[in-house]
Amino acid sequence: MPTRPNLPAGSAGLRRRAEKRLRRQPPGTVPARKEAHTERLDLEPEGRSIQLEMQNQQLQQARKELEAGLEKYRELYDFAPVGYLTLDREGIVREANLTIAGLLGIERARLLQQRFGLCIFAADQPAFNDFLTRVFESQARESCEVRMLKEGKPPVEVRLEAVVAASGQECRVVVRDITERKRAERDSLILSKLESTALLAGGIAHDFNNLLAIILLDLEMVQALAPASEQLAHYVAQAKQTAVTAHGLTKQLLSFAKEDPPVRKPIRLSGLIQESTRLALSGSRVRSEFFLADSLWPVEADARQLGQVIRNVVLNAREAIPQGGTVSVRAENVVLGPRENPSLPPGVYVRVSITDQGCGIPKEVLPRIFDPYFSTKQRGEQKGMGLGLTICHRVIQEHGGAISVESPPGGGTTFHLHLPASGKLIEEKRVPRPKAPPRHGRILVMDDEESMRKAVGRLLELLGHTVDLVEDGQSAIELYQEAQNQGRPFDAVILDLTVRAGLGGQATLQALLKIDPPVKAIVMSGYADDPLVLHPESHGFMGALAKPFDSAKIQDVLGRVLGPRDSGK
Repeated sequence: MPTRPNLPAGSAGLRRRAEKRLRRQPPGTVPARKEAHTERLDLEPEGRSIQLEMQNQQLQQARKELEAGLEKYRELYDFAPVGYLTLDREGIVREANLTIAGLLGIERARLLQQRFGLCIFAADQPAFNDFLTRVFESQARESCEVRMLKEGKPPVEVRLEAVVAASGQECRVVVRDITERKRAERDSLILSKLESTALLAGGIAHDFNNLLAIILLDLEMVQALAPASEQLAHYVAQAKQTAVTAHGLTKQLLSFAKEDPPVRKPIRLSGLIQESTRLALSGSRVRSEFFLADSLWPVEADARQLGQVIRNVVLNAREAIPQGGTVSVRAENVVLGPRENPSLPPGVYVRVSITDQGCGIPKEVLPRIFDPYFSTKQRGEQKGMGLGLTICHRVIQEHGGAISVESPPGGGTTFHLHLPASGKLIEEKRVPRPKAPPRHGRILVMDDEESMRKAVGRLLELLGHTVDLVEDGQSAIELYQEAQNQGRPFDAVILDLTVRAGLGGQATLQALLKIDPPVKAIVMSGYADDPLVLHPESHGFMGALAKPFDSAKIQDVLGRVLGPRDSGK
């Protein structure tokens, strides 16, 4: 019923209007009756009208409040930070808010009246079906975690929580996006693994570097003692280079695990690319071809780390074509404009592209190939460690560049490395003047590894020194004291930093300093990044030998500690 224009608002206005009408009625217009009964009869038509108007206004007000409440509910329902669903016993979607439609990347109309199980990642559908069964059977709150398919995007990880509605024929489901939380959990796990890897790698590096040091020192002995032969010299040189490369692999893993920054200087990539590629393909049925621009711009890089990146990528290419084939390596100067490469700012770069002729990388795998510990390779019953490409990604990022991959179906795989071009001049290598060999002396060597101390002793004797060998710090202290008492002191001591049982190098040096303050000590360690090795003078040593080392390095250190040999002798 429409409201009269002159009707005062609310029931109080209607009451005042009724009273005003009664006062205007002339006397004698109705038969004489009792006053109350007369008023009731006279008011019946007008009063009913007013009462209906009052009820209508109240209904309209209630309707407005209800509609406002429903609007608020719809807004809260549709734009809630979590998805809401109503599912029947068959998993058919009866109701859905906009949030869940957004998580799926589809319109809400396409979701309604469809089986929600079709939106679940295939591998997770059994878990979802079990969850739905439990919800209706238990009559209690149930939950599960599954992956939902999102059109054109990677799956979304969600947590479902549901409870049966009062009817018992439907359940209300809350859908929470836990993708970021899961990613954070994985990152935390990866970080924990990397920390463990760093500790493990440190121990392995020490023992591995000991073995490499023995190999290199024995190869030095072969070079010095074997009869002159061009073929033998070639094999020995190749073995030494392989040992040095193996040492580089250990340093690379340590650098990745401990996040050591690269030591960069301007270099040209052509030689590094060819050397690293040939080394990675050595001994395989895969050949290489190079398309290198004649005037590549220099890049500012750590040559050791960048060489490892190229080797890792080429090794992946080699494994992609085990039956043999060709790996193509191209290097060229490029100028990137705005938005040409989302990972890089505009500027000048050197692009290195490494292409194999394999079957390619599956589309669903491509987004994950740089993830730590992700691997598609099988080694017997064990998967590959999955750190190779992660190391590449990390190193290239630290150099201010980017690494990307493209792999069309059946068309092989190409990795692109973009490195910022450098405007700095490349320092020409100067041929150092040959240094005078150190004077001969009596040297004490302490190392708990028998093979190591004997290898060092053999080389020192070959170089003309008198050598005594001991296996621990206490023995070194006693022998040093005895030599002092006999008037035949040692000219230098070489002390291994880490000894499994007994005194190590640093503690031994402190004792020797009390016996002979001018003692000339050299620290030796497989931990090349230890502060005592990096800064030996700050800890009382006069030099350091990082394992593995060769005769040139030991000659250099002894030359600084003992002084050069007189040219007339």
